[in-house]
Order: sequence, then C-alpha cells, then structure tokens
Amino acid sequence: MVKIKSQASLKDAVGNSSMNFKTVDQGIDILAFSAAIRALGLSNRDLEPKKLSNYIRSGYLQIQLICAVILFQFKGYSGVSRDDLYDAVCEVFPLTTYANFRKVLRTGVDNEIFIRSRAETDSRRTLYSLSDEMLEPICTYFLSILSDFGVLYSQVIEDGLSNNDIYKLLSRITKNTGLKTDKPK
Repeated sequence: MVKIKSQASLKDAVGNSSMNFKTVDQGIDILAFSAAIRALGLSNRDLEPKKLSNYIRSGYLQIQLICAVILFQFKGYSGVSRDDLYDAVCEVFPLTTYANFRKVLRTGVDNEIFIRSRAETDSRRTLYSLSDEMLEPICTYFLSILSDFGVLYSQVIEDGLSNNDIYKLLSRITKNTGLKTDKPK
C-alpha cells in the first residue's frame, strides 16, 4: 500500500492512488466527495442524549428518517404517515426493505426520537413527528457537523494535504453543486 506523504499535492495524491483515474480532475472529485461523506459520518461524537447518538450511529437509514420527518414538518405537516415516510426513504435508498424500515422507525419511536400520533383527519392513520425534546440535540448535532467539518475533513485524509489543497477540495464540492454563486441583493 502506497501512502500519501504529508503535505502532498492533490495531483500527487491522485497519482499515488491505487485507482486508475482517467483524469486528475476525476480523482480530485472522488477524493473530495469521499472525504466529505466520511467526515459527516465521524461528526456524531459526544452527542447527547446517547439514545439519539446511538440511533444516528446505527446507520444512514436512521439519519435519513430524521431528515425526512424534519423536511415534512417544514412543509407545515404535523407529521408524516409511515407510507409517505417509506417512500421518502426509498428515494434515497431504493433497496430498503419495508420490514427493516419499520424496525428502524419503531426503534426511533421507542427511544422517543419520534412521536407517533393519530391524524386529525383520519383516526386510522398514524403520523410520525420529531419529538420536541430532540430539537435541541439535533440542532447541536447539525451545528457540530458544520463547526467540526473542516477539521474532520482534513483528518479523514491520512497523512494530510496542505490547508490550501483541503480548501481546493471543499471548493470542488461547492463548484459541482450546480448552484449559481450570485450574491443575494
């Protein structure tokens, strides 16, 4: 295994890789996004309460459930039905089995991350919403991702790159989002 030397350039990092990239840009893009995903996964340290931390650490399905419920509630819904929530999760993870989804959702309810209630319009329908007690811990979690992201991002790349190259990687992610960078008036 060839290790990247400390303060290697991005071009060296791509060249020293055991992957056969077609271009240096392709290698930089893959490095940028892989490091970002890994850094996001590492950002769940010291999160309280531990039941939320353990739930999030259990897998990507758990954080997708939390985010899907939050996004439904931001649309003004008091909660989201299990079927609508399953559809939202399957948009991200199409091979999610309904049985696994239900088990993970039930664990979230058992740990009081989600609240299960009856729909006002149809009492046969169950809605899931984020527990009010989870608002502060989730806000803390999301803010810690942002505040620690640069440090985590640079630590993910073993033997490190220069701060300038780390910035280039992060800029690459921003550039590839397709969003216009016009400043709001």
